[in-house]
Order: sequence, then C-alpha cells, then structure tokens
Amino acid sequence: MKKWIMAAAVMLMLAGCGKTDAGGSEKELRISTAASLADVLAELEPAFKESRPETKLVINYGSSTKLRAQMEQGAPFDLFLSASEADMEKASEAGLVDPGSIEVFAGNKLVLATAGEADGDLSAERLLLESEGKIAVGEPDSVPVGRYTKESLDQLGILEDLAGRLIYGKDARQVLTYVESGNAEFGILYASDAFISKKAEVAGELPEGETPIRYPAGIAAETEHRAAATAFLELLTGEDGRRAIEENGFLVPEGP
Repeated sequence: MKKWIMAAAVMLMLAGCGKTDAGGSEKELRISTAASLADVLAELEPAFKESRPETKLVINYGSSTKLRAQMEQGAPFDLFLSASEADMEKASEAGLVDPGSIEVFAGNKLVLATAGEADGDLSAERLLLESEGKIAVGEPDSVPVGRYTKESLDQLGILEDLAGRLIYGKDARQVLTYVESGNAEFGILYASDAFISKKAEVAGELPEGETPIRYPAGIAAETEHRAAATAFLELLTGEDGRRAIEENGFLVPEGP
C-alpha cells in the first residue's frame, strides 16, 4: 500500500512539472517565422529572455508557405510570423491559428539588387530587360517573395521576357545569397534583405503587384504556451519591436 501511495505521489509530481500556470512558467516557445525576419528576431530575443528567463525560444525559419505546410502536417508551433497574409489566412481557416490573435506587424516592398555595378540612369525594368545575366527570384508556388515578384513582373508585362534567365530560391534569404555570391547578376528581393546586406546594392524599385506585402503574426489555436506567445507578440508589436522592424529595413504599420 505504501509503495502504491509513493508511486502515485511521484506521478503527480511529474505531471505537475509538465504543466504551465497562469503566471507563464512555460519552458519553451516555438516560433515558426519567415526567413526574412531573422535579423528582427535576433534583436528581440535578448529582451524577451530578460523578461522571461525561464522560457527558451525555439525558432524555425523558412518560407511562410512551407512553414504552413509543416503545421498542417502536425509540426508543433506556438507562434506563426508570416510574410504572407494568404498563408496566415489559410492557417486560420484550417484551425491552426487563433483568428482573434492575428495582427499585422510589418510591411515590405520589392527592390532589384546586384552585387555588381548597375546603370543608375536606368529603371529596374530596363535593367532587367537589357542585362543578359541570371536573375534570382523566389519560387512563386512556394515562397511569398516569389508570388509578389511574379505579380510585379506580370504588372510590368515582362515576366515571359525573363523566363529563361530566372533562377529560383527556396526562401527570401536564399535569393539574397544568389546575388551576394555572384551566382545571379540581379535579384528581386525584399527591401529589408537588401538593406541588411553588405554586398548587395539596390539598383531600383519594382512596382507593387495586386497583393500588398504585409507580415501578420498569429498564435497557435492549440498552444499550451499562450502566455509566452502573447508576451512575444506584445514585444514584437510594441516600441522595441517597431524599432527593430524599422531599423532592419521593413515598413512599420501606421498606428500606435
């Protein structure tokens, strides 16, 4: 009898260690985030750790579309930071993200970048058409920056003219790497990626397509770490987050 009571007590203690309380004693916060946000999160991570030293951040970087696909297949996450409102909407419709938690925290725009020299008198459109080298872009079927690029080039009416010269990146940062390494003469990037690069220079801006480039955040509907996820989202949308967003070349949403 005594052995049974002791065993039951140990099981209760172990169960208690795995739970979280209202005070937010979560040990791990899993964030799935667009690769283009890497530098923003690197700046915010120390502040979050200082305010919640008991919580470990586990960050999964990738293209927003692929991250959503991982979630649909059961990959665990507590907070989703997307470079695409469409991917966030699909995650919400699938019951993966709490729709009431979704908030747009940043914006972006497309630029033409190069690690070489470009004629400053030519527009981005003319540079693309008159050059002969490879052009790095995101994969339009699986990467938000690729979809935005396709819309922009369609709007200019030059997508078909460039088709044979395009090389595709699996996410926004790989597109930047193609440019920085010289594997592509030009790349169509987020302005934020060109902003932080020490090798790529902006050669011109591209027009916005039919879809505005906005970054929404959403908390997982089934998260057991809501307090920690909410705390990080408040940091991201607060003064420190807005400063990090702006300092890394993103557009800051209007409002408080």
